[in-house]
Amino acid sequence: MSKAAFRFPALQSHDPDSLGGFRLVARLGEGGMGQVFLALSPGGQPAAVKVIRNEFARDAEFGQRFAREVSAAQKVRGAHLAPLLDADPQAERPWLATTYVAGPSLRDLVVEHGPLPAGQVTLLAWGIAHALADIHAAKVVHRDLKPGNIILDESGPKVIDFGIVKSLTQSVTYTSHSTRIGTPLYMSPEQAAGRAVGAASDVFALGSTLYFLATGREAFAAENEWAVAHRVVADTPDVSVIAPPLRQLIAACLHKDPDQRPTPVRVRKWCEEELGDVLGPGAWMGITGARAAIQERTGALRALTAPDAVAASTVSPDQPDSPSVTADNVGGKTPTIRPVASPAPAAVPDPQKPPTQGSKPTALATVGGVIATHVTEILLAAAALLGASLLPFMSETWKEKSSGTQVAHVTEAFNWHHPWEAVPSGIPGVATTWQVIPVGIIGTAAGLVFAALFLLKLASDHDLKMWGRAAGGICAVWIFVFALIGLVVLAMTFGLEPSDDNPAYTDRGAYMPGGWLLLLANGLMAHALSRTQGYLKRRPAGTA
Repeated sequence: MSKAAFRFPALQSHDPDSLGGFRLVARLGEGGMGQVFLALSPGGQPAAVKVIRNEFARDAEFGQRFAREVSAAQKVRGAHLAPLLDADPQAERPWLATTYVAGPSLRDLVVEHGPLPAGQVTLLAWGIAHALADIHAAKVVHRDLKPGNIILDESGPKVIDFGIVKSLTQSVTYTSHSTRIGTPLYMSPEQAAGRAVGAASDVFALGSTLYFLATGREAFAAENEWAVAHRVVADTPDVSVIAPPLRQLIAACLHKDPDQRPTPVRVRKWCEEELGDVLGPGAWMGITGARAAIQERTGALRALTAPDAVAASTVSPDQPDSPSVTADNVGGKTPTIRPVASPAPAAVPDPQKPPTQGSKPTALATVGGVIATHVTEILLAAAALLGASLLPFMSETWKEKSSGTQVAHVTEAFNWHHPWEAVPSGIPGVATTWQVIPVGIIGTAAGLVFAALFLLKLASDHDLKMWGRAAGGICAVWIFVFALIGLVVLAMTFGLEPSDDNPAYTDRGAYMPGGWLLLLANGLMAHALSRTQGYLKRRPAGTA
């Protein structure tokens, strides 16, 4: 039996047509915060519009608290966040709009496909830690991080609903047990005990989230919420089932003492060290089940929002056999989807086609730009190297140490026919430093070859990546050696006169046009290497 196509639940008769300029087109779910709609912004950007429940709106103090939290959350920006677009905390039914992320929640992936491999969990941990670092940098605490509040699209995990839980939990009129804000299974000990909550609380929730991704089980599961809270405060989950070194990371995040937990920045750096070159183009789409789930949602969204789209093909009517989604991504219960067979499945986007208008540049386009810049700098360096080999490279001047009288002056250049032939100084017993020239020219030429091969680190094949890494290491060693030699000659060019091998003379070298061009060639090579390596270190897949 074929799998039912993904479809958005249709709007109901009592649902509004628009809110604050956002045109509502479908329902996304309902949770502890309120009803969530799929909408289009005035500029056509897909958004998730969340309408706060009436019990919050009736609280006289809620609007003020909520407005402060929304104002703070609007300042948060990051590659792994779904940012706030707009909000009206003072409306009769307060609402807020965030960027819609067309992908599954991490809970959906695990529920459907089972525990994820340790490498994929580490990759996701990198992206989530990146998001938490951005949130905390804006002096905001998430307070409800969990797998259902993390959505995965082609550019990585996106954390949603950050910074707006505190106002809801403090609402004095909010007493509904069935829609309680917050998730005990992912609370920190200090949060469960009612103590002050800070950034370290989000790290504990990160540990519980990673535990779920790696095992398919909740770290502190129990029969009821009170038992869960007790386990969160008093028990330590069994991490022996998780392979090291991920085991050590999760255990550190789940430390009962907030001061002993790693910061998100430390978690991110740890993940980078473990992942190495895995943080490459398309890495996120390699996560189990991600590609198909993202394509389903993207295809349904495209068909729903396209001009003259037939709504029935992507929006399910409100009937018993239609999909029903509860919005865990707004702080409520675990989302459940009841699929319905569809005779006309929603279109699934062709992965070979370019992204739709309004989407971020793909990782492939970013890599193309990196390659083009790298190759351009290597070619410019090669041109400078050719000029260095054809023009006078350096001069050497000898003076008597006792009188300061100049006794010899030699201009040296690269000898294409006999590169290792010594250049005489004209002074008996005194040699030139001619070796610097062929070593510099030939070494730079070899360095440029290895610098070009360094681009193999961008390949998807592991063996090619290893060759690229080795080439980059060799190139870096050459640049370091040349820098040492070049600094000495540069110092002499600007006045340093060290003693010669013959103690009766001082020898001062000075760069000529060829020498300056060789410095330029190595500078361009170093910049190309550094730029590309910097991209490899900092890129989350699909971001630039």
